[in-house]
Amino acid sequence: MNKQSTLKIFYDYDYEDLIILAEKYNWPKFRVKQLLEWQAKSIQSTSEMTNISKDMRSALEQEMIWPPLKIVKVEHSKAEPVNKYLFELYDGNIIETVSMYYNYGHSVCLTTQVGCKMGCGFCASAKLGFQRNLTAGEMLAQITMIAHTEQSHVSHAVLMGIGEALDNYDHTITFLRRLRSEYGYTMSMRNITLSTCGLVPEIKKLANENLPITLAISLHSADQDTRNILMPIAKHYPIHEIIKAADYYFSKTGRRVTYEYTLFDKINDQPLHAEQLVRLLKGKSIHVNLIPANEVAESIWSRSESSAIEKFLQILRENKINATIRYSAGQDITAACGQLRRQSVMKPLHKSSV
Repeated sequence: MNKQSTLKIFYDYDYEDLIILAEKYNWPKFRVKQLLEWQAKSIQSTSEMTNISKDMRSALEQEMIWPPLKIVKVEHSKAEPVNKYLFELYDGNIIETVSMYYNYGHSVCLTTQVGCKMGCGFCASAKLGFQRNLTAGEMLAQITMIAHTEQSHVSHAVLMGIGEALDNYDHTITFLRRLRSEYGYTMSMRNITLSTCGLVPEIKKLANENLPITLAISLHSADQDTRNILMPIAKHYPIHEIIKAADYYFSKTGRRVTYEYTLFDKINDQPLHAEQLVRLLKGKSIHVNLIPANEVAESIWSRSESSAIEKFLQILRENKINATIRYSAGQDITAACGQLRRQSVMKPLHKSSV
């Protein structure tokens, strides 16, 4: 077996992992705290660790894959405070992450997989297929690198980038726990939103994890046949099962579930579609995000007219459904909802220093 395949990147080492490593090399425990501090500073090589010895740096180079994550390109929106990062992973794969500033804080839309299996026809992220899951450390590194690069504390995270977070369940849960660990990034769980296409078994598992994050379900239609067309994964999870799983999530966490509803011209944006949604959700403690479809070159569906969107919203509100139209930031740099994709498929550029 290739030794590199058994190694982890620096950001995949949590407190317990580093304690074990310290015991292996007989390092004092205060070194563990130093290493965790260096993680927060998003270093790319051991040479940046100025407060540890040369021998210790050499051991770290033998134990881990370096560099863990590399910034290839950053695009800055001219319209708003949004930046899109192109990151290269240690194996040469490419992911995208978006940094956004709002009046409530600094938010990062992060990626959980290289590619996606869900196959939604309106989403650019799935067009090049699925390559692999990201590790918890690779998710964490997206946040720390942006925080370090922009010299700004990231207060909010949305798992809405490339991939289906619940399809990468174990790594996603590990990442979330590290965000609220006393040794981690210390982000409030209430500032985290996880988006899913509606993987029913995983939604139920998530409800029992004691992680009070916001769950956002990509619904896009209250009609099963229409949803099957928009989202192939829908054929595996009927709408009524998704709603039951979401209700269970609310009962366990007390967190109101958000339903994402992207509007396509004449496909799911007519009054009858709004009335179907009302019948499905009325009386529940939920929120509906209406999302005008963003431009994706390969999509066969087009954006709804503004008048249709406003009428749809009016019907929901008249029936006491809590709903808003969500503005998608970063459209001028293809960083908005549904527009992210891997920009290229690259051969490995970096090797471990072992």
